[in-house]
Amino acid sequence: MSGFEQRFRIFSKLCTEDYLIRYANKGLYKRSLKDLDNGVTVQYTWNEASVSCQLSDGIHCTLENTLDHWECSCPADNICKHVLISILYNQLEHQAENTLNQNEEVSSAVLEPASYMDGLEAVQTQNTDSLVTEFRFRWMVESDLAPLVKSYSSSLIEEVLFRLRYPEPIEVMEDSLLTVRLVKQEIEVSFTEEPSLAKALCKVKQTAGNMAKLEALMRYRMQQGLDDTEAISGRVHDAKFSLQTVRECRSMLAGLLKTGLARLPQSYIAQLETLAIAAHSGHLPDIERSLRGIQGELHLFFNRHVRFSMQSMLDRVSKLYLALQVLEQEKISAFRQSQLIGSFRSKYYAVPALHLYGLGADAWETRSGYRGITYYFYCFDDAEIYTYSDVRAVYYEDHQFSYTEHYGSFTPWLPNLTFRQFSGEEVHFRSVKVNEEHRLSSGEGAKLTLLPRTEVEEVNLGKYMQDVASIFREDTRAFELFSVPKERLVMIKVARVVEHRFDKQSQDLILTMESDKGETLDLTLPYSSEWQTMIKRLESGYGAGILEHFYAFVRIEQQRIYPISFLKGPTVINLKLDTGYGRTGRIGRL
Repeated sequence: MSGFEQRFRIFSKLCTEDYLIRYANKGLYKRSLKDLDNGVTVQYTWNEASVSCQLSDGIHCTLENTLDHWECSCPADNICKHVLISILYNQLEHQAENTLNQNEEVSSAVLEPASYMDGLEAVQTQNTDSLVTEFRFRWMVESDLAPLVKSYSSSLIEEVLFRLRYPEPIEVMEDSLLTVRLVKQEIEVSFTEEPSLAKALCKVKQTAGNMAKLEALMRYRMQQGLDDTEAISGRVHDAKFSLQTVRECRSMLAGLLKTGLARLPQSYIAQLETLAIAAHSGHLPDIERSLRGIQGELHLFFNRHVRFSMQSMLDRVSKLYLALQVLEQEKISAFRQSQLIGSFRSKYYAVPALHLYGLGADAWETRSGYRGITYYFYCFDDAEIYTYSDVRAVYYEDHQFSYTEHYGSFTPWLPNLTFRQFSGEEVHFRSVKVNEEHRLSSGEGAKLTLLPRTEVEEVNLGKYMQDVASIFREDTRAFELFSVPKERLVMIKVARVVEHRFDKQSQDLILTMESDKGETLDLTLPYSSEWQTMIKRLESGYGAGILEHFYAFVRIEQQRIYPISFLKGPTVINLKLDTGYGRTGRIGRL
């Protein structure tokens, strides 16, 4: 008996009725048995790594010791009855040979075509009984995961690790196979007793099927109290960067701290630009962004701009200096290094489902020449805030961005839904792609369903719902070196607007709010010619005097609070977009 013939016989023993039905379907399995009952036979030719099966009805199959790889001369695109017949006939041959070797009388019930069904049941019962042990699937929790994922690409592992961040209930069924059902995705993966992901069964094919197998195994292990994230993260992160550039950047920042801003020459900005370019070519994207952020702060300082913040400058320099120092020491794992290095392009991955609640939209413009609108949503699934941004570069003379036009345009997911409506809806996404920063992608494949909107007073916003005292207490917290930078977004319950004034020195409109506890809070709206209509309307009152008992969704930066939207009941008012372009009267109706 050849080596492959032995491996195939072991494989055929594992092909119980449950196994074959889960891989194919019950109807196909029964048709295979019927053909065997009608006298179809199989002749086997054993090759080095496969077996050629010639069926008596003229069909030819080539099989390996896995159902993931097979060929058949019939026109079927998916697994066919001829593959099943080739496996089942081999099982019957085994049983007949074993019986003869034991000098026992061969029962005609096994050999007569009319009794193939009974013969197969006997064979498969014997196979199942002989293979069943007390810990048949113990490998699923005891095996080292690294060898199991050896054939998986780093990008596929990275996507599975990303999907594991989202809750996904599983159902586990155990018979001759152990089946893990991913409930939200409606995908079943059946594992055999052999410690191999390749031998697992999943009706989803190709890359998506391989990903489902690994996800199902890892979620099963998580259910058993195991966390494999750190164990296989090394397969994902290959931190290659220019150490020389890191040293040059740290040396330059040390010089900045020693010299001080007062004696710093303006030529320092040009040096920062040179280092930013070096960081780009040295595969240090987050270092490049940090250098350009410091460059922007210095522009404000040299121009004596009212919005220059010494605290912001110190924060930027401190965090970058520490990151460079850690990278230079080379004492952390590749995973930690990748957190400090960042990436040039954000990767998006499909998640099964998201239940989102619209919180508002904010229009913005950067000093580097970008304009956009960002839409904010609270996710009920993981209690985090998600965003979608419509962004355009406008640093070329012929490139423009109209906030009104884009705010009123239609979303890519529903052709009759405008972004203005989208910002205040409660929605359900299926198969939508998101990235590390919880940004939504407009790519194809996502399915959007509108839901009846819950009133904001009934929504549990978790950690984002804060009072005045907690806002200032938390704002003093230190930054985290290995975390993704996030906007600090908060929802505040407001009793009323008690004052509105325009500060000519800082060019800010200040709205003073009062909480139910009598605490006051200043919301800041920086002046810009783009928002002068909104500033004038809010400065003159514009319904704010009668606005009471509502929620303010705000962004907090450096002890300053910038309002994005006001919410009450099912209504959302986006301050810049709904009060700046002629939509009068809406605030008063909150």
